[in-house]
Amino acid sequence: MSYPHRVSRLVSLSLSFAFGVIGFGIGINALVKSNQSEKQLRASVPKGATVNINTDDVLKSGIALTVASGLLALTSLFAFPSVLLSSASLTGARLLRVQGALLAFFTVFLFAALTPFTDFVANRQAKVTAFFGAIPVPAATIQAIEAGLGATPIYKDIGYLKNTAILPWFAFLFGTTSAVLTFLAARRTSVAPATTGFSQDLNGSPSTGYDDEKKHPDGAASTQV
Repeated sequence: MSYPHRVSRLVSLSLSFAFGVIGFGIGINALVKSNQSEKQLRASVPKGATVNINTDDVLKSGIALTVASGLLALTSLFAFPSVLLSSASLTGARLLRVQGALLAFFTVFLFAALTPFTDFVANRQAKVTAFFGAIPVPAATIQAIEAGLGATPIYKDIGYLKNTAILPWFAFLFGTTSAVLTFLAARRTSVAPATTGFSQDLNGSPSTGYDDEKKHPDGAASTQV
């Protein structure tokens, strides 16, 4: 039994798994560091002041990106046995089609989350406001506090956000190649039985050379004069 695209699938799945894990890890790291930065900023304002930090744009898309990266890594991991093992039950066309569909779905999910997140990081910043009662704190004062903490509201200047906007694109790339190669392997596996040397009789059932000898003992087809 042949195993179509075995080496290329193994390499592609390994890379989609690795970058999926990386995307999941840096996504979690970004969420943790973002929360720490917000707590640090709130603790640094004068007592009695209220601080509002709006980062909903990168927060929501970042959570979706992290989940998508983790699911893509998990799907790639579950697809490994069909590449590494020789069991027919693990290399059938139906199972390969299911694996290809899951890889394609989570790759599209990752793309849908990664595209807006990348745009937000490149072009936006956090909206920070502060109030003493009903009196707004001047933006210059807020910026001075941020500078004293070594913080910045501009997303593209924050290292952990920039990494989260870049590295998962590799997971998307190799998730795409893994899905395509898996579908190609399923297609080649499904057509393999048609090339195993069996022919079909008039009723559509398999016919071997032994059956032909039974029908024509003299080795040739009988003709009627």
